[in-house]
Amino acid sequence: MEPLSAVGGVLLTVLVFPGLVFLVLLGLLSQWYRRKLAARLQNRVGPKYVGPFGVLQPFADVYKLLFVKELVTGPYTPARAITYVMSLGVAAIATSVLLLPLSPFSIGAEYDILVFIYLTLYASIAFALVGLGSVSPYPGLGGIRYTTLMLAFEPAIALSLIAAVRALAPRSLSLRDALGQPEILAPGDPYRMTVQVLVLITAGVSLSIAVLAKSMLKPFDIPEAETEVAGGYLAELSGPALGLGILLHEVEIALYVLVLSNLVIPIPPAAPDPLNILASLAKYVVVLTILVVVAYSMGRVRLDQALRLLLRIPLPLSVLSLALSFFV
Repeated sequence: MEPLSAVGGVLLTVLVFPGLVFLVLLGLLSQWYRRKLAARLQNRVGPKYVGPFGVLQPFADVYKLLFVKELVTGPYTPARAITYVMSLGVAAIATSVLLLPLSPFSIGAEYDILVFIYLTLYASIAFALVGLGSVSPYPGLGGIRYTTLMLAFEPAIALSLIAAVRALAPRSLSLRDALGQPEILAPGDPYRMTVQVLVLITAGVSLSIAVLAKSMLKPFDIPEAETEVAGGYLAELSGPALGLGILLHEVEIALYVLVLSNLVIPIPPAAPDPLNILASLAKYVVVLTILVVVAYSMGRVRLDQALRLLLRIPLPLSVLSLALSFFV
């Protein structure tokens, strides 16, 4: 019975909490919050018709695409392959939550941060493949733009995550330990505590900018610029394929903001009890608000400007944070 209960717990973690169902709910609610906050910043209304204050609008949009609209694509668009790639991306993101301590059935090991980076990297690969796999010029150009940015923001994300985990769990390099049992240094050791704070600040800034680029939020919404490439990598998609693309995008944002908020604000630690879950969600809202305000305070930049920005700020900061983490 014990192996069966363990398998059931793992499936519950991946499919329900903090897995697929939780990330879908969190991601779509976050989309509504982003749209409302961006609308307020730009003196607009934002979603308001479906549900109270329009909170159910993202859910209605995704439901319509997945279960009402039919899949209509060009004659040479590999619709089945695109749907398969998107589904694998959602599965990879849902599986990566096994490394988070929010569930009592989480799995952890030394250096499991590398597994997390590997699993979440597939979401970026899926977006690039969707764009590059289309014969239409607009998705192809969007895929090229995203792949170009990916070569800059993915190393920054990986190095920043490793640095932050080294600062909070230097003995294991485990994401679960860094989030659930961070080694918060006592005030009696000011040198190490100062270095730890510096690592978290530099890694947090680097990771925040890189996550904006990975999430294609302003000013890095170049791969899906409607006025230039007609939606970019999603231009040729409709129905279930487009719905899966939106879901993958939202669950990716939700996962990374959740991890980012708990790494840069390690107190209280992430844990499966209700109070710590609420604290983690509160930190999530704070970090998401900051990211949205920063993002929508800027306009879209050109591809060369975005690359220079990523190479000048987050990538050097991630290298610096990793170097500092060896002194913790």
